[in-house]
Amino acid sequence: MRKIILIIAVTAIMAGCGESRPSHLSEGMGADSLAIENMDSQDNCSLPPQEGVGVSTMGKVVAAHYADLSFETALPIEKVLVKNGQQVRRGQTLAVLDQYKLRNAIDQQQRAIEQAQLQIEQAQLQMQDVIISQGYDPDKATSIPSDVRHHADVKSGYALANNQLATARTQLAAAQHELRSGVLTAPFDGVVANLSVQAHQLAQPGQTVCRVIATGDMEVEFRVMEADLSKYKIGTGVDIIPVADPGIRYKAIVSEINPVVDEQGAITLRAKLSDAQNLFDGMNVEVILEDKS
Repeated sequence: MRKIILIIAVTAIMAGCGESRPSHLSEGMGADSLAIENMDSQDNCSLPPQEGVGVSTMGKVVAAHYADLSFETALPIEKVLVKNGQQVRRGQTLAVLDQYKLRNAIDQQQRAIEQAQLQIEQAQLQMQDVIISQGYDPDKATSIPSDVRHHADVKSGYALANNQLATARTQLAAAQHELRSGVLTAPFDGVVANLSVQAHQLAQPGQTVCRVIATGDMEVEFRVMEADLSKYKIGTGVDIIPVADPGIRYKAIVSEINPVVDEQGAITLRAKLSDAQNLFDGMNVEVILEDKS
């Protein structure tokens, strides 16, 4: 009888222990599943510090200095001398428009200037005749009334020839500018990106031909939660790890803090890279603030 009572008591205790499991844990869900569930609920701006790692967040490499280049004239592209990813030096030629029409326009305006200058010389002789016919000495300009002078300018064609000369000079300057702008050059040392044209295509004014990125001036843009902002000051050092190559670490220094908190309670920061070799604009990286405690 005592054995039966003991068995019943042990069975009751075991049943009670089994019911103490939380109701939301179904069969097969253990501690590992709970850990994954908790990680998914964390905000991806600032991940919780891991042992020996510190605060970690994701960011992107951004070019702090770049230029989108385009032609100003709608003409066929004669040649393209670079390709995406190519390193270029300041002043290096990248692409060239068809030079024939551009040079021809300059020649036309130079001839127009010469013609206007000849017309001015002829008009000056005729103007002297008009002044003499009015009873004045053309060599004594101060003694000639302004209305007589104006009449002589108009009748001789001198005023018109002067206007034509000024117009031709203005158009020559414009043609020379178009010739210069028909040769696309790198504004600074950098790398070519987003090249979108090829030889014999018609260039469209204002349409981007390519972008030149100053590779020596790269930054990382990232976001941190408001609660973590006190850990980041201007000049704070961070480690940068590319997602594409986690075995490499780069050093950067916080250089900019945007004083705006967004709807998610995050603040955008930028960190300047001391060395950006093999990093591209738009690359995903991990930003780590080392735990110095």
